[in-house]
Amino acid sequence: MADESDTGAPEDTAEGSPEHAAEGSPDGAEAGRADEAADTAAPSDSAPVDALSPAVPPQPPAPRRGPHPALIPVMAIGTALVLVVTGSALFANAGASDLLAKPGTAASAGSGTSAGPSATPAPTRTEITTDELRALAGTQTDALKRGDVDGFLAPYDPAATDLIAERRRLFANLRLVPFTQAQYRWERLYTGSLSGKDAGRLTADVVVAFVHQVTGVDAEPVAEQYIWTVERPAMGAPLRITGVRGTPGRSGSYPLAWDLAPLVKAERPHVVMLAGSADANKIAGWADRAENAAKRDLDLWKGPSGVPTRFLVFASPDPELFAKAYGGTMPKGTVAFCAPMAADSSDTRGRVIVGSRITWDTRSKGIKNTEEQTGVLRHEMGHALVAGFMASAPGQPDVPLWIVEGFAEYLEWVDRFGQYYVPAARDFVASDGFTGKLPGDSELYGEDAEANGIGYHLSMTAIRYLVDKYGAEKAFAFVVAAYRNPRDPDKALQETTGLDLATFESRWAKWVKSHV
Repeated sequence: MADESDTGAPEDTAEGSPEHAAEGSPDGAEAGRADEAADTAAPSDSAPVDALSPAVPPQPPAPRRGPHPALIPVMAIGTALVLVVTGSALFANAGASDLLAKPGTAASAGSGTSAGPSATPAPTRTEITTDELRALAGTQTDALKRGDVDGFLAPYDPAATDLIAERRRLFANLRLVPFTQAQYRWERLYTGSLSGKDAGRLTADVVVAFVHQVTGVDAEPVAEQYIWTVERPAMGAPLRITGVRGTPGRSGSYPLAWDLAPLVKAERPHVVMLAGSADANKIAGWADRAENAAKRDLDLWKGPSGVPTRFLVFASPDPELFAKAYGGTMPKGTVAFCAPMAADSSDTRGRVIVGSRITWDTRSKGIKNTEEQTGVLRHEMGHALVAGFMASAPGQPDVPLWIVEGFAEYLEWVDRFGQYYVPAARDFVASDGFTGKLPGDSELYGEDAEANGIGYHLSMTAIRYLVDKYGAEKAFAFVVAAYRNPRDPDKALQETTGLDLATFESRWAKWVKSHV
């Protein structure tokens, strides 16, 4: 987890080598780029507009939020699995400038010939067409790729000064990130109607996805969903965006780091580190620690191929910003979390999770020196390594937390076995409270931070026992098998070790008592 109960080391204020300039800072901003996006087709228009529900798209089984996540250290943020239909409609629209200057209506004014029985009647009410919405999203994609901030801001209502300032900030942030793909895509109507009752003002809320793939971090494109408020003041007037917000309940992965604050960036071979611009003088040190964590975790990995080669980390000492990034009520003691990102496309070789976003509170109590911070990052990167093996079958339960957190804790502590057991865990094992049972989920994600810490350490010993007795390759194979089939950890154990769960638990309990 990355919880505060584990450590109490003195603070180390060194922040890394000064020669690493943070991109996005006044000293050395080198904008990233959004590479050429693959063409995708827009959703079907066949459903009657007024019949569309204001609900977010259906969600597949995903790691639960709150006190019982199945994928991440202290939470698993639910992400909507947005299906994308491939094609080429996004960039096949007419010129966006023409559509904005000469907005479409329900019917054209005719060909200029004398009206006859077959002539199309003149429009009498304000309309917003789906072609216009596709083109509007396309203007955002094209401007982002070109690095054209004025073009990016052009569709927004000039009177909405706060919105324009926020969008300008977002544009600068996105230009820092190394994207393999980055595009905006109109999805569907959210609330309201695209057809007015008269020739007056027409406003609607529509869902727009920011489909993106961070190079080396995401195996496939993922989608962050926004709700745009679009408005046409009157029939024939230009279409404008007057508001932007995230979809409710984090169902569309909102917010991500680039939505929260002005950012700076530091890249390393295995890390893309983002931080608030106020921390430009600290980000190099944080990135160095993250790179050390990433290299060690990748060196230790003995599981199947297909794991990420880079990690995206947002670091902040600001508790308010950290809480916003979490997007909900954080469990007590949260110091970092790893949010799984659902695949945007259904064609991902059976994978439902294809990337992760790590967020780290750099000021967490007791986790301020270099060693402890590196350990927290190794833990979160451990979650990111195995996230892609999560089962995709409907109705799948969460992976038992003793496996989820035990594996991440093993990576965090494997090089520090001299300090392996916190005193509270040692005292618990020696007491009558230890029943010899593997920790239940509530013993890791409960309200008592110290009890949670004990649960984490006992879970870690279960993975450590597997490594000691059967080797890292079999231990990691067990973890992967449990992610792929969380319904039956017993079967995963038998396939990798030959033990059933009850026998494993009994032998582990004896090992713990003799080693703690």
